[in-house]
Amino acid sequence: MIRFSLIPLLLWVGFHPASALDRIGESTFSVLFWDIYTAQLFNQDGRYQGLNGPLRLSLTYHRQIDANDLLEATESQWQRMGYQDAASRQWLQQMGLCFPDVDTGHTLSFYLAEDSSARLDWNGQRRCDFDRSEGNRQFLAIWLSQDSADPDFTRQLTGEPGDQP
Repeated sequence: MIRFSLIPLLLWVGFHPASALDRIGESTFSVLFWDIYTAQLFNQDGRYQGLNGPLRLSLTYHRQIDANDLLEATESQWQRMGYQDAASRQWLQQMGLCFPDVDTGHTLSFYLAEDSSARLDWNGQRRCDFDRSEGNRQFLAIWLSQDSADPDFTRQLTGEPGDQP
């Protein structure tokens, strides 16, 4: 496990066990006719209330993807969303050390705590800890913000109703 925290014990403050979180929504991200991953979003009451912890985003992959490709996709989305400051670049460097290569059936879960610290789990095993940082919310914003690349995906994930005809 890689640690980016000076005081690892403090990172547990605000985290809730997975069993204590309720599912908000689920959506599958596809490119053309290939399913890439299925995302599930969880919090304490099962209703999305913004990028406030405790919040867990779990991505279960349907394809093999190299860690470098995951990082490049994250960086590409951040550039599209305007997250290009020095702090964002530093956060991406830290995440670059955390992302594993994923295969079909692997799950990456990103937990945002109430105190804005975060952690990344891989297949249920703790992989990395992140101190409080805006980068933690920016990472989740890829899937959850109004500026996401796929608004329908975001609506399903956050439990919002889609556009009605």
